Amino acid sequence: MPRGLAFLALSACLSSCAILPTSHHSEQEEFMPMAQPIGPARRVVQQLTAIWPGKQETLLCVLELDQQHIAIAGLSSDGISLFNLSYDGKKLVLDKSPLLPDSFSPELIIKDLQLAYWPVSELQRLLPQQWRLEADSRHRRLYFNNVLRVDVNYLQPDAIWPKTVELTNHRYHYQLHINTVSYESVPE
Repeated sequence: MPRGLAFLALSACLSSCAILPTSHHSEQEEFMPMAQPIGPARRVVQQLTAIWPGKQETLLCVLELDQQHIAIAGLSSDGISLFNLSYDGKKLVLDKSPLLPDSFSPELIIKDLQLAYWPVSELQRLLPQQWRLEADSRHRRLYFNNVLRVDVNYLQPDAIWPKTVELTNHRYHYQLHINTVSYESVPE
């Protein structure tokens, strides 16, 4: 299996864990709902490296967003298109390679990116009652019932778009290293 596909297979396992209910409260404990698209219009290319105990895989993502939509394309390290996702704030459209397992959910990548990059006020507005998001210029911490679930560290902060970010998901035991390869404003 090519390296990029291995990443997605591992992501599928992680996604399955996140989706399957384990208790009466599991729905309340899931990550926040997907946030609305935001401007300004931009195109961002990022290298995402996911790290699980004993495993590390890399994926290239191209993210396009403006106030009307979010689009993300995932590519293997060999440049093979693995998925394309589009979200207009209401409807999610996903085109996924048949090589990927059915349980793989690219929208979880968008939720991690939103937690790292969307305005804190927008994210706080979405959070259910038991959730809390704390933030400063170098960190974001997402709590459920006062238990830390996700920790975001800005290793190379930037007021417009932090270049290097490390996201640690304590609940599902993975890290996501996000390295912005390019960032460009695009006309709306």
